[in-house]
Amino acid sequence: MNKFYYVVLFLMLQSAGLWAQSIKGRVVDALTQEPLPGVNVLIQGTNQGTITNRDGNFELNVGNTGTYTIVFSFLGYTTITQEAVVGAAINADLNVSLEESVTSLSDLVVLGSRAVDPRSNIETTVPVDVISMQDMQNTGQVEPTQMINFVAPSFNSARQTVADGTDHIDPATLRGLGPDQVLVLLNGKRRHNQALINVNGTVGRGSVGTDLNTIPAIALERVEVLRDGAASQYGSDAIAGVINLNIRKDIGTNVTLHTGQHYQGDGQNVQIGAYHGLRIGKKGGVLSFAADLRFREPTNRVGTYSGPVYTNWNVARLTGESDAAYLTRRTNLFNTDEAQIAANGFKRDNNMLIGNSGVNNFGFLINSELPIGNKTKFYFTGIGNYREGRAAGFYRYPFQTTQVNADLYPNGFLPQIRSTIFDFSGLAGFKGEWGNGWFWDASHVSGMNSFRFDVANSNNASQFALSTAAPTKFYAGTLSFGQHNTDFSVSKNFGEQIGLPSFNIAAGLNFRVDQYQIQAGEEASWRNFDPASGRAGGAQVFPGFQPANAVNQSRNIFGAFLDLESDVTDKLLLNVAGRFENYSDFGSNFAGKFSFRYKFADAFSIRGGISNGFRAPSIHQRYFSAISTVFVSTPSGLEPRQQGTFRNDGAVAQAFGIPSLKAETSVNLSFGITSKISDFLTLTIDAYQIDIFDRIVLTGQFQRGTTGTGPLVAAILDGAGQTEVNAAVFFTNAVNTRTQGLDVVLTAEPKLNKGSLAITLAGNFNQTFVQGDPKVSATLPADQFGNVLFNRQEKGRLERAQPRNKISLNVNYQVGRFGLNVRGTRFGEIAALDPANPALDEFFDARLVSDISVSYKITKFLKATLGANNVLDTYPDKLRVIQAPRPDILTPTLDNSSFGRFVYSRAATQFGFNGGYYYLNLSASF
Repeated sequence: MNKFYYVVLFLMLQSAGLWAQSIKGRVVDALTQEPLPGVNVLIQGTNQGTITNRDGNFELNVGNTGTYTIVFSFLGYTTITQEAVVGAAINADLNVSLEESVTSLSDLVVLGSRAVDPRSNIETTVPVDVISMQDMQNTGQVEPTQMINFVAPSFNSARQTVADGTDHIDPATLRGLGPDQVLVLLNGKRRHNQALINVNGTVGRGSVGTDLNTIPAIALERVEVLRDGAASQYGSDAIAGVINLNIRKDIGTNVTLHTGQHYQGDGQNVQIGAYHGLRIGKKGGVLSFAADLRFREPTNRVGTYSGPVYTNWNVARLTGESDAAYLTRRTNLFNTDEAQIAANGFKRDNNMLIGNSGVNNFGFLINSELPIGNKTKFYFTGIGNYREGRAAGFYRYPFQTTQVNADLYPNGFLPQIRSTIFDFSGLAGFKGEWGNGWFWDASHVSGMNSFRFDVANSNNASQFALSTAAPTKFYAGTLSFGQHNTDFSVSKNFGEQIGLPSFNIAAGLNFRVDQYQIQAGEEASWRNFDPASGRAGGAQVFPGFQPANAVNQSRNIFGAFLDLESDVTDKLLLNVAGRFENYSDFGSNFAGKFSFRYKFADAFSIRGGISNGFRAPSIHQRYFSAISTVFVSTPSGLEPRQQGTFRNDGAVAQAFGIPSLKAETSVNLSFGITSKISDFLTLTIDAYQIDIFDRIVLTGQFQRGTTGTGPLVAAILDGAGQTEVNAAVFFTNAVNTRTQGLDVVLTAEPKLNKGSLAITLAGNFNQTFVQGDPKVSATLPADQFGNVLFNRQEKGRLERAQPRNKISLNVNYQVGRFGLNVRGTRFGEIAALDPANPALDEFFDARLVSDISVSYKITKFLKATLGANNVLDTYPDKLRVIQAPRPDILTPTLDNSSFGRFVYSRAATQFGFNGGYYYLNLSASF
């Protein structure tokens, strides 16, 4: 009897194997006919798929008969779909050729929609840019932030200089708004913010962004940029849009080496990237690793210093002193200083570092997706990043006796900020299908970013009594931010059940915890050991965080969303979404969105939407406080001041009448057209308007003084025990703004008899205006407070510090083993306004930056690229207001150059001021 059972069981298993239906085939490169391993093969509308083996072969078990749409996608190649018909006793065979992709003309996107089936980026209700890894590599840049900057016109990022921590993390913006008004996702999941808050005079002052450069560039498959408000779909911060970083899952090995330097011989870059993807199991499991090493030397574009060094000759007139006597005294002091300069061999050139900071960056990533059963997958992503930064502040000259220990530094010193940045994140989740078409996803992601400040080649001037035994290095404290995010979502297409082409319902829940810490620096980094001496306390360039600044705070956020999307007809697509979020530290918000796309014909569609959004105040903005040294413009040039940034919920802020922070809210309007003019030509034009209410800013300086509100400021500061602080600043909901703009993208891939050609012309045109007057305090007079709270410099930073237009033209031609890429990027006009004096305003004309690269495929596995970024060595306009004080001039002078040290503006820059850069890139794939 037992033998009979075994025979029956054997026959059943054989029968199952014989009659199981499958789709088999082979995928090759269309040009070389070489097999392509690691190609993703997916049944459209499901999670069922596999990948090709090293011979390009695949087999996909489907179980049932019928017609299947199979999607073939592979990094660097054009995604295609093929129909496969599986009969009762017939297995489908598909042999597919993939063409190398040079643009993202018709890539499928999921960003901006939670529908089960993806759509092409010209069929979505909102504009989405799709940037492939090949697009980013063609820029010749080595950091993700700068790669995106030269591909997506609506995205802006320029490296900063002499800006403390902001020298080491590039602020990045979308559509001319702030770094904290764009949400960053990694594989569709919220990415944590950086720990650093930008408090210096740069773009994004007062904001907290996300450090994109923590991601190994070689690990990116593509980047999706959603150019529309999406708070109703993804939560807080998505006012300007969303950036989604997609990680590679292909099989194989890829190694890159980049080396280059600027025309002036500095700023050397060496980048080594490695990626390796493994196939796990027989059901399409993938395990991949990536590493990224970047070594960047600093650049320096400093001018020649013309000010006092050992003896200060730029002194004020004495009471009753005649013109002749005053000039004689200044001239005598000047001559004394010149004699000391000659005697000591002091060099006026290169006593500051104005340019890119030096950075060593080490990144690692592990990513996996593993099938568990037929309809469930487990996925995880782990990322670690370590960065060391080296930047400098203002030179301290020997005549600045309140800041310099002359025994340590008889010739003055250039203090340095050494940063140590750690960034870690771990994402794990399950996704799958329940029953008939219910797709679900459950995940958790934890991320942490820390920024440690160390100061070198400096002193605490109040320790002058220690003479040469005084310390020159200081630990100044650490900022830390952590985020823990748990998500669960479901979606299903009910289109067939209700007789519509599609009717997708998606819903989800989210719970998030934010944590923020400030750790105090060592005592010598912040203490004034001898206040009676009149010497400055704390480490010069960056006084450490004090115990009073130390904080360890957290908050929790609960969110829920509902998203409905339907092809009501073959022509009309509608989307409605809503999201509720509750924050433990300030309350609740609701965001909603309605968008549509109507297809008049295959060649022409219109789309548009209206939404309201919000951005919760970051936990950094609520709890950050510090005492720092800032340099302000005076008739005698730039002079240091002790500035206090006080907690929004603290006693000092309350004494000034600063209200508790609340969420920024927004209303977004958009309307556009999309046109597939021909098989190789597409056009999208999208207009938008973004109104932001109660925008959070970092105020101007409330300064001590003897006139105006100065005495009241002094009384408040002294009453709060801040006797050494010269000025106070705060975070507050101060202004309303309106941003209007237009995005245009024209892409073409004409068919050629030989080779392939891709052309992309894209432009962003936008302008931001402050609406109405700033919100004022109950403590200080409204007119005075309004001018300080949000002065013309801060207004100009929002309205004029970023290009109002950015246009790029990219041409890529591939033929045989050769490739040519030519790109021109026009950065529009910008301006930097003075807080009070229009005569000190600076204006900078538009500039065109041109890049070119030539590549050659040396072997099947190795490709070399030789290129030049900014090949014509273009620089922005130089500062125009450069009348530095002289000993023989009585009349007041106007100078933005700090006695000639700054040739270019550090307050506003379109694309940096480092000039041309040439490089060699080697890439091996096998």
